Amino acid sequence: MELVKDKEEILDNVELFLEGLELGTEQEIKKSIQLIKKSTTFLVVITDEVTLFVPSTFIGFQENNISNFSGKLMENQTNAVISQLLGSTPKIDKTLDELFLDFCDEVEINRSDVGISRDYWILKNI
Repeated sequence: MELVKDKEEILDNVELFLEGLELGTEQEIKKSIQLIKKSTTFLVVITDEVTLFVPSTFIGFQENNISNFSGKLMENQTNAVISQLLGSTPKIDKTLDELFLDFCDEVEINRSDVGISRDYWILKNI
């Protein structure tokens, strides 16, 4: 799989991941949840209504698809490309950590099933 080449591809993957998490088959939802549990770096999408967290490992590859996604974490490859395309590096943020745990509650992930340290990029009102 090739890495994303522009912000548009990242946004397309955000949409694909969120669709798979919300409307996917049982298997796609399980894969999405497992990826959230394993990941340590997320793109945060903040809108007026909701704050969403999308694993960098998924959004970093071109033409991604949750049903075909291997689930293998490759944050060491994807994070550098995403940082370059977004023009910033992911940061630790305690407020976002709390919002992430709230997000986990919403998608029925036990808070004890996720790590204690995460990094975030933030996109607002996309």
